[in-house]
Amino acid sequence: MTTTVQIENSSIEAINLIEQIRTLPYVKVIETKKQSFEEAVRECNGRPASEFFDELRKQVKEHFNA
Repeated sequence: MTTTVQIENSSIEAINLIEQIRTLPYVKVIETKKQSFEEAVRECNGRPASEFFDELRKQVKEHFNA
């Protein structure tokens, strides 16, 4: 599962948080330059939550009906 968090590093607290998150082994920090949220989502092959859950329900039904 992938979660996208957008942090604007305009304060020292934000910069420190990003540096702390960067140390975690299961985290990948992707820095962008003034990119809109929609552009970032497309870049990460994101999709709307409704589409994700529709596909998830479909796969669960197929799994348990098989």
